[in-house]
Amino acid sequence: MATNSHASEAFKQYVQKDQDGRSVLIVPEGKYKGWVPRIIYSMHLEDVSLPFLRLMSFPVGGTSIGNLVGMKNFSAVGNYLCLLPKSFGTCKCIEKLNVSFNHFQQIPASVFNLESLTEVDCSDNELEVLSADIGKLKNLRILKLGGNYLSEVPGEISQCKKIEYLELSRKWYPREGGMKELPKAACGLKELLYLDVSWHQIHTIPDEVGNLTKLESLNLKGNFLRNVSPNIVSCTSLRELNLTGALKLNSYIPPELLQLSELRTLNLNNNYFSQISPKINGLKKLKHFIMRRNALVNLPETLFDLKHLESVEVGDNYLEQLSPSIKKLKKIKTLEMRGNKLSSLPEEICDCLSLESLLLSMNELKQLPENIYRLVNLKELDVSQNNLTTIPLLFDKLEMIGQTGLLDLGGNSIKVPPQEICDQGTDTLFSFLREYRIGHAKHRRKMILIGAAKAGKTSLRNALILGRSKLTAEDERTWVLERHLWEPEPDLRVQVLDFGGHHIYSAAHHMFLTPEALHILVFDLSKYRPEHYDSMVGNWLDAIMDRSPGAVIVMVGTHVDLCKEDEADENLEDIIDKMKKVEEKKIQEIKIQLVQTDATLNSLTNRDSNTKFNIEIERLTEKRNGIYKMLKTRSELPKMIHVVSCTDELTGVKDFRDLLVRKLKEAEERPLPDPWWKYLQKISKYPEKILSLTEALRIFKSVMNELKQSMISLEGSADKSLEMVLKYLHATGEIMWYADNPKLQKIVFHHPETLVEMLRAIFKHDFEKVVVFNEVFGQLAGLNQKKFEAMKEDFLTKGLMTLELLNFCLYHFKLTPEARDTFVDLMLKFDLCYELPSSLLTNYTSARILRFPWFLRTEASNEVFVKWPTKTPRNIIELSFQFVFPSKSPPNFFEKLSCRLQTHVLKREDWKNGVLAFMNKSRILLTREKKDGGTVILVSVRGSDLQELWGLLLKIYHDMKCLLLEWPLVHVEQNLLCSHCVLRGDNDPFLYPAETYLETICPKNVYQLQTCHKSPDTNIPACLIIPLDAGV
Repeated sequence: MATNSHASEAFKQYVQKDQDGRSVLIVPEGKYKGWVPRIIYSMHLEDVSLPFLRLMSFPVGGTSIGNLVGMKNFSAVGNYLCLLPKSFGTCKCIEKLNVSFNHFQQIPASVFNLESLTEVDCSDNELEVLSADIGKLKNLRILKLGGNYLSEVPGEISQCKKIEYLELSRKWYPREGGMKELPKAACGLKELLYLDVSWHQIHTIPDEVGNLTKLESLNLKGNFLRNVSPNIVSCTSLRELNLTGALKLNSYIPPELLQLSELRTLNLNNNYFSQISPKINGLKKLKHFIMRRNALVNLPETLFDLKHLESVEVGDNYLEQLSPSIKKLKKIKTLEMRGNKLSSLPEEICDCLSLESLLLSMNELKQLPENIYRLVNLKELDVSQNNLTTIPLLFDKLEMIGQTGLLDLGGNSIKVPPQEICDQGTDTLFSFLREYRIGHAKHRRKMILIGAAKAGKTSLRNALILGRSKLTAEDERTWVLERHLWEPEPDLRVQVLDFGGHHIYSAAHHMFLTPEALHILVFDLSKYRPEHYDSMVGNWLDAIMDRSPGAVIVMVGTHVDLCKEDEADENLEDIIDKMKKVEEKKIQEIKIQLVQTDATLNSLTNRDSNTKFNIEIERLTEKRNGIYKMLKTRSELPKMIHVVSCTDELTGVKDFRDLLVRKLKEAEERPLPDPWWKYLQKISKYPEKILSLTEALRIFKSVMNELKQSMISLEGSADKSLEMVLKYLHATGEIMWYADNPKLQKIVFHHPETLVEMLRAIFKHDFEKVVVFNEVFGQLAGLNQKKFEAMKEDFLTKGLMTLELLNFCLYHFKLTPEARDTFVDLMLKFDLCYELPSSLLTNYTSARILRFPWFLRTEASNEVFVKWPTKTPRNIIELSFQFVFPSKSPPNFFEKLSCRLQTHVLKREDWKNGVLAFMNKSRILLTREKKDGGTVILVSVRGSDLQELWGLLLKIYHDMKCLLLEWPLVHVEQNLLCSHCVLRGDNDPFLYPAETYLETICPKNVYQLQTCHKSPDTNIPACLIIPLDAGV
């Protein structure tokens, strides 16, 4: 025991100033044992805390503690006190008193003189009686007397009208003694918010309980309640009611309790109820329902009408089934049903998307719902000690459980995957499941989401894949496209391509459009107007039907929640009507073309087969076959349009998802042979961003050797076998490999998202905003701030991308120079850009310069008009043809043509709607002009070498015809302009049908023709109208 001098010194170190400058004495728990030294009573202390000091009394004169007249808070928790000195009553400033966990048999009389007290904690003592003097504490707000032996409460307590918090619980042992009725005196405390009277012998809640209109929490745990006054319904603020073990003498829940419409938490643990009254739905705002350790055999359907329920805990009962109505609990987060007799779960539980904790151990479950993976918010799952033999193969989609690791599958006999795998934790289990599905998926499909910007494609994708609402913010809009894996069922593996809707992104779309894919055309139904049909539906429908003949198309209107019912129906009818009319017109045009071609072909074949018409017959036959194929492979129009909302309610999404799954599985099964699966596993783990064909072949040989797989059973040689495998994996969307291009054959995109990301690095509609200088990347790319800004400006205005700027944009891919060049070759192949000579005059020099016509903003310079005067100069020949698109031209047609032009010229000058190019002594002018609601693309060549002029003109013409193959049904008028009229300065020259004249042969010994209707009597040189010979 410390001496007075030592004790004084020890205590001084615990006296300190708080943040308000008050002197406080706080002795840390376990730091001091013994008497309180005299010096303390001479200090000016406002807070005194003396916890667990083994104090039995305050022996220093018995009056010294009364000197602490400025003390506001006094705490002596966990000592051996049974008395306080009378002088304690002179500490009139005390507001908070805590003497819990001592040995008081009654509250010291001196305490009742402290009228400033607002809080008294005398819990866990040995109080048997509460003095009537309690009524003197008029300012009391908190009174904690729990854990004592009180058997009654004096009526005078009702004089403490400010009390908000009252604890009167009895020690749980011994059980005899205690109050028999909820104390009426306590019922007079109208400000009361919390009342705890647990572990008494209370059998009645009196009528006076109705006075407690502000009461929020009532704890009656461990009582013997039989009678409940109907007046309890007047407790309109009651939020929490604990009746654990308090209703064991009742065979049913008192109906009065089921009328507490504001109740949030009801605890009925440890009773003997075998059923719940259907009137449970009277608890309209209930959030937490707890009824463990009863004898329940079923749950009433009305329980599932409580739409605010967040947790249901009914473990240790005798429940054999869970109602499908569980799906109505949209806000439920916790479902605890341990220790019941459940043999199965309803599929509808997978609709409880808010569920975070699902506790089902010690039941008789034989399987889990296949769609349990849709519980995307699930953080904890306990299905241990059941009869499971399998688990859903999409279990690893429970990403939150993957993060928390709170998964218990122990005590089962799981065969697939093996129990040993299940017992190794989520990382091992989830990895196993992912690899298992790759090899065992029977259906492998692509699905393309296409439509205008802000149509809701990405939000729909999120709703389908995540199973919940995740609306797309402005900064989350799709750039170019995004690729995602969707596995709605264990044997269905779908590569989802979400196409960006901005017009600049459509340039890259055709790299990914394939007839084998399921195409989903998405449009915003709430913003649709009849005049917007083409931009919101028609153009996109054309893109699919023309680019992917025979493809299956599904249409869906989003944002249905923002539509009035009549308005939505009218818009859908308008779209379907327009689709049918447009398609009927196109089919009719195809049939007319077919009839006309057949007629022309028949007229030619009836002539002598040895005549000059043989070449024309071959051309027409090829054309006829193409038209016929076009007719037969025409995609079928969707018979109906589906409507959804991707907000929290996910209106229509489930039905739409089920429809997609059915359509995706309609195609023949495409299982992956085991060796190919092993190979796919190997390359998917290859660390580099892209895979060279040489390395792909090495890995392939390694896998085949490991499996002792004979090449003869494949294609005879490793190279041919690999080609077959890569083509298959490309068709199923697992990889991307362009087998038809010698340059692109050298590289395999074993992670297709890499190609997507590389395109996204360049094709940004907000390139100017998001691509900013980074000093580290700049140094690695050989750029300083000034040079970077100059190159960026040239790209944004002139479409020029230097090798340095390209390296900067692609730096984080860490590509080798060879891989980067292959990516450039890919963009060149798909006419996304063209390469200029490095000698191009710019503000800088670069080893390689690409131009992306889509980014051109400039207009024609004055020099263009100097180099190409309006009137054809003397001694110069001009040849021209035009493509006229009366309504709309194919997207990006002009830009792609501009890219192809580069192969025919040596020098050029580009602007937004034109190109002036040079080849030897010839000049080429390519222009685009909006005219009469349509688009006119004019190609003119000028020079003195007629043969070179025809050669250039025909090359460009055939390029344009080739581009039109991507849009076979586009309406276009092809005209050859009369050179005679042009040379005479006629601004409205006669037009010849281009297909007739540019795809024919100038007859031998024919030098002049009378074909211009504007000069019917003039003989025009044939070489100005018809190419000189077929080889040109």
